[in-house]
Amino acid sequence: MAESRGVDRFFGRLLALPMALVIMTGGGLSCAAPESATSPTTVPTQPATQPPVTEPTSQTAPETVEWTADGVVNPGEYVNELSLGTYRLFWSSTDETIRMALQSDVPGWVAVGFQPGSRMKNADMVFGMMSDGVATVLDQYSSGDFGPHSADVMQGGTDDLIVSAGARTDSMTTFEFERRLDTGDEFDVPLQRGVAQQIIWAYGPSDGEKVAHSTRGYAEIVP
Repeated sequence: MAESRGVDRFFGRLLALPMALVIMTGGGLSCAAPESATSPTTVPTQPATQPPVTEPTSQTAPETVEWTADGVVNPGEYVNELSLGTYRLFWSSTDETIRMALQSDVPGWVAVGFQPGSRMKNADMVFGMMSDGVATVLDQYSSGDFGPHSADVMQGGTDDLIVSAGARTDSMTTFEFERRLDTGDEFDVPLQRGVAQQIIWAYGPSDGEKVAHSTRGYAEIVP
């Protein structure tokens, strides 16, 4: 009997040991490895900064307006412009004609000449001036290096300006005209669309055909 009680006490101690372990571990056993004292931190990746999206800018072509010979150059009235300081030339062409505006910042005459030879010789000229507030635009031809540049009709030719006009403000003088590209007149230079054309230009400080030019020069345009 004594031996039996000793065995019971031995197994009782063995059964009591797991219970003690359960109490010490807070109610459960675990085989997981102990956590590290410092847990690894996951840093969220920031998305790459994208450049701002630029929307294409809509380019609006200048609105064209109907051409009118009135001595006023309106925006969109001409396709081409040549600025030469205080002298400006505007032009557009159709299948049959060329339309031009001569403009300067002086209160005097303004002129353009097509295809000069030596200096002014053989230049087909258009000359504009004001007289008592009325515009006079002449179809002329220069027969010499320095003139004279008489009207075509005075040299056996014809006046081939279809329409012309001019106006003057306190700061600007403008003359407009239209003529055929090829007039058939021997005193007019035939012009071709898309073909470069040499010109001479000039203006004077006051009105009058015999007033010498104060500024002149050479240039090239494409009708």
